[in-house]
Amino acid sequence: MVHQNAHQLGSSEKGFSLLEMVIVVAMLGILTAIAVPQMIAQRRVTRSNALAREVMTQLRYARQLAMAQRRAFTFQYDDLTKEIKVIGPIPVGPLALAPATGYPNNLGSAVVLTSRLGQGGLVASEIVYGIPSSTDLPPSAPTIPTGALGDGVLRTALVGSKLNITFQADGSVIDTTGNPASQAMFFFNSKAAQDTSAAISVIGASGRVKVWRYNVNANSYVE
Repeated sequence: MVHQNAHQLGSSEKGFSLLEMVIVVAMLGILTAIAVPQMIAQRRVTRSNALAREVMTQLRYARQLAMAQRRAFTFQYDDLTKEIKVIGPIPVGPLALAPATGYPNNLGSAVVLTSRLGQGGLVASEIVYGIPSSTDLPPSAPTIPTGALGDGVLRTALVGSKLNITFQADGSVIDTTGNPASQAMFFFNSKAAQDTSAAISVIGASGRVKVWRYNVNANSYVE
């Protein structure tokens, strides 16, 4: 009789363990279904936020080269290839910035650095140059301002899908007339526009480079 009760108890314990396993597997499935999309979304935001830092790093690198070599160096962004190039050296001053000189690939210059923004798991086709419009944002989200950043710099338009920013020997950025030329680049990820909107500004007179990120609570780009 004792042997039979022990056998029944073992069967009951096995059945209970199987039921527990089924419940745990079901719960894991539910949690995974909830967590995985959130993890993918967070990874997208994290990698997209790193993009602004990458652009800032290459801008500062071009400026550092210009000041170290006492020549001008150009930071070039190509929106078609999502690629950054640093080109130089070229002569200092406004004359070298004229199209007739072959700018930005002036005689004697070379591409000293090439960096693709669609690396590290970031999908290049999701990278958008510009400021998100209402169609890019969630329903009822505030309209993102398109005016100047906190330092007074407006978004710089691309010319032929490219943007050239040339740092002079003193680190400044000037135009073809020799006047300071401030520039600002805006980016966002098309899959998460509100969470990834960022800007990088360059103050023409000093060449200072700053990163700005959109803050939904302030409804503005914050340094």
